[in-house]
Amino acid sequence: MNRLIFSILIASLLSLSTAYAHGGRHTHSEPVKAETSKGSIKKIAKQEVKRLTLEKKIDSSWMFIPIAKMKRTQYNYNNEWMISFKNSEIKDKSKETLYIFIDVYGKLTGANYTGK
Repeated sequence: MNRLIFSILIASLLSLSTAYAHGGRHTHSEPVKAETSKGSIKKIAKQEVKRLTLEKKIDSSWMFIPIAKMKRTQYNYNNEWMISFKNSEIKDKSKETLYIFIDVYGKLTGANYTGK
């Protein structure tokens, strides 16, 4: 009888120590990120156009061009937003539309004139 009580007591203590050992540790799974709002995506895109203008990577006429189109796309299994700006002041028709790409979490992923 004493052995049975002793065994139950030891088993209980071991299970408690295991629970405490894992209590302060984090899990190996990543927390789920929330998608960035459409309004925030617009702001990020406009800020990127402004940055490109100030760094003289694109013409200064882009500074105040409004968003022409905004659509959600999928690229390499990743969802992202494609935001386009159309600048009629640009003479080169191949550079008249600027595309800014932002993932659904708000991270800038690219910019170009092709939309690809």
